[in-house]
Amino acid sequence: MLTAFLSALAALAVLSVFLTREKDEMDTGVLQKPAMATQIEYLAETMRQSVEAIASHPQTLACFEAGNSEACRTQAVNLYALNREATLYFVQEGQSADLLPGFLSGGTRRLVERAARQNSAASAATFSLAVSQPVLNPEKNRLGFVVLEQGVPQLQTLFDTLPLPAAGAYAELLQSQGTETSVLMRRGNQAIKNSAPASMITLAGTPWKIAVWRNGTANLQAALPYLLAWILLSLVIAIFVMAIFMTLRNKVIDNLKIMATLINDMRQNKLRPDYPINLVEFESPMKTMLKIAHVQVGRQKEATSQAKLDHLSKVNNRRSFEEKQAELFKTLKDGWTHSLLILDIDNFKQINDTFGHEAGDQMIVAFGRALRENLRSSDFIARLGGDEFCVLFPYTPLDRAQELCDRLRGNMPEMVELIPGVSHKLAWSGGLSEYSKSDSQENAALSRADAALLEAKRSGRNNTRIKAAA
Repeated sequence: MLTAFLSALAALAVLSVFLTREKDEMDTGVLQKPAMATQIEYLAETMRQSVEAIASHPQTLACFEAGNSEACRTQAVNLYALNREATLYFVQEGQSADLLPGFLSGGTRRLVERAARQNSAASAATFSLAVSQPVLNPEKNRLGFVVLEQGVPQLQTLFDTLPLPAAGAYAELLQSQGTETSVLMRRGNQAIKNSAPASMITLAGTPWKIAVWRNGTANLQAALPYLLAWILLSLVIAIFVMAIFMTLRNKVIDNLKIMATLINDMRQNKLRPDYPINLVEFESPMKTMLKIAHVQVGRQKEATSQAKLDHLSKVNNRRSFEEKQAELFKTLKDGWTHSLLILDIDNFKQINDTFGHEAGDQMIVAFGRALRENLRSSDFIARLGGDEFCVLFPYTPLDRAQELCDRLRGNMPEMVELIPGVSHKLAWSGGLSEYSKSDSQENAALSRADAALLEAKRSGRNNTRIKAAA
């Protein structure tokens, strides 16, 4: 649609240029000026310069100021001797031709104009040019005129050499005489004159013009370059519009893909550092979507985190423990070693029975906090239920896990405030074991650790027992 619109505009522009060119040719003769026109214009300009020089010559001025006919006649004869192809007339203000033999009728400007008209009529027959120039004294008062007339006998030959724009064209040499125009010469097929407008070539400094008519084939030939220009311009416009369209299309597709990536990342609750947008129109919607995404992912992560945590102790719950244990169990075939510690708060039932469940809950809270504060960040802490906790030591062999258990026991607080004014000793029993690649079930290590915990309780509590894999 845009290509068609721009192509139509280009067509209108080219047509306007073509019509303007046609009109200019018809009105002002923009046709290439032929050699004959250049020669005739050069002759007219030379005559104009000559008549200006004669009119301003001191002897000419003296002749007119003195009104001496002999002096003027002598000056005219001398000038005629210099150029026998030209005829020179001296016309004085207030004098007649019979008082100054050999001169044009004088007296008034009207007589000079009449003499010019007479000369023009003669030019129509003899193909001559006449140029007049006023004679002025130092005070700029007009004393008369100098008229120079020269024949152009080669005009017919020059007109015959006129190159016509196309085959079948027709040309005329015209001469203006006041309000009338006469035809001096003709060339070509005159029938074309009534079928097409004329293009004019003006010959500066002369009363002549050349009119040229061209047939339809010539007009078509003249229009052909403009048609080709329009086709080329339309092709450029089409390529330009297509390039812009493809660029915008690719950018739109890229931005839509970025938005789709953001939506997919929102579903997976993992946002990227940046989502580059290269179109202004997409910036505002993208900012809104990013705000929504951050809020949604934040809430989802918070909900996921809360779902995996034990609400009381703030450590992982049993479901999270099972997922982590399954993850570690899969790595045993690659040769990795992991250890497991089960912890049980000593005399926890007595705390509930003596001080109430609120005090028991505070003991759970304090025990979970103590575990988080005294274990490595890589260790996985979970509450399996009641007062039973579990610690996974990823990528840790049994001997190293035993060292970590001993350090944990040494760093745990001795007393915990259960309720205002009531404190209780914090003691725990533990069972330690190691995952083995020979285990057929994920809970095999957990069962061994649980058996070790039972031995620790039977042996007096507040200690850790170890049960390795068979």
